[in-house]
Amino acid sequence: MWVRDLQSGQTRVLTPPGLQVHDLAWSPDGRQLALRVSDGTTLNDYWYASRVQLLSPQDGVLGAVLEPHASALPLQWSPDGSRLLYGQLGEHGMVAHLVVHQLRSQRRVVLAQDWPGTLWLARWQNDSSLIGEGLQGVRGAFLRIDADSGRWKPLARPQIPYQAFTVARNGDIACLGLRDDQPAEVWTLRAGQLAQRSNTNPQVATWAHGQLRELNWTSSRDGRSIAGVLVTPPGWKAGTPLPTLVQIHGGPGAAWASGWLGSWHDWAQLLSTHGYAVLLPNPRGSEGQGAAFTELARHDWGGADFQDVLDGVDQLEREGVIDPARLAIGGWSYGGYLSAWAVTQSSRFRTAIVGAGVVDIGAMALTTDVPDYLPGYFGDPVRNRVEYDAHSPIRYADKVHVPVLILHGQADRRVPPSQGDMLYRALKLQGTAVEQVTYPRGPHWFYETEHGVDVQQRVLDWLDAQLR
Repeated sequence: MWVRDLQSGQTRVLTPPGLQVHDLAWSPDGRQLALRVSDGTTLNDYWYASRVQLLSPQDGVLGAVLEPHASALPLQWSPDGSRLLYGQLGEHGMVAHLVVHQLRSQRRVVLAQDWPGTLWLARWQNDSSLIGEGLQGVRGAFLRIDADSGRWKPLARPQIPYQAFTVARNGDIACLGLRDDQPAEVWTLRAGQLAQRSNTNPQVATWAHGQLRELNWTSSRDGRSIAGVLVTPPGWKAGTPLPTLVQIHGGPGAAWASGWLGSWHDWAQLLSTHGYAVLLPNPRGSEGQGAAFTELARHDWGGADFQDVLDGVDQLEREGVIDPARLAIGGWSYGGYLSAWAVTQSSRFRTAIVGAGVVDIGAMALTTDVPDYLPGYFGDPVRNRVEYDAHSPIRYADKVHVPVLILHGQADRRVPPSQGDMLYRALKLQGTAVEQVTYPRGPHWFYETEHGVDVQQRVLDWLDAQLR
């Protein structure tokens, strides 16, 4: 990191060679820099191996490490410079906690630790209070949080806030927000009242939209409440069971939320306007129900999480929403994993769409660009190879008897394309119908518009061919 004196034009280096700077924040008085740094330059270092330190901009002297296990959340000083807000990785790297560090006393306070949701971000309102934003169930939430105690009070439950907001000193909030019938727009929250301030995509109002319903059902495994979202075709009324896709989110430490569900990897609005129901479950391991709920996925991919999904399907079958003879499952990343797993363990699904899916967990642990990710769930990938194998769909490929569509980016370093290749070859050897599409230059998360459009068209065409 370098600093340039704007008056003299002199430039000097502040950090020693070999130190990677991921984030920085000047103290309000300009006398200190808070840094999030690591000794390596990889994405794994960025996510799993960084720390928070202070640095003197006058002489470049690094101070003591404030947090040795930092998460990738932005550093923020309190307005008076007495405290620093940063993210702290949980024990296994699955969750992140927001921490206020009192620099004089070295006291640390975890924010909203008992909130039954997932706190994404927080911003200082004043020296003693912060505004937090997160997800509770499938709905967004704003909280007011006391910096001294970490205690919280609810402010608002918008349908879903985007993970971007700012706070005025008087407590007014400006944010990006989504509705189920509208992509992200600018909103304000003032005195508890939400108001939309922009309309950058007015044409969306003329489109047909699926009907969104927020759901909860009870786990047959242990009685926990499981949240999810259902999107049905425009104008659909109960009484006519629908061809249905169960779409699984990535992560598993992510979540579906009540809001706009239309993008290259969010297929609900597209499919609903073509006559499909789409169930979007948040099984254990997801965000939205506290850190302990997210960590339930440890050592249990394909276990209780899969049963949580089946329990949601059961409820909608009882309600007459789902046509059980026309049921599919699909998703991206972990969603691809659980979709592949589903058709090795159950005969309920007519087809599976495996997008950038993990099929050999042990092989991925040794080839991914984030090698600290999977050990958080399953431990050492060499010593625990038997456990990794037991949870890997590829070990049960001979149990798949329905057509499978495999979608994968050629340049995916997160879930290497060899994962898709393995599944394709295994199914071909078994004589199972399978189609594989590899996207040139495609990383794990697609950015090229043509790729995104193609994914959506292929998903729609595939389901029409398999379920109609």
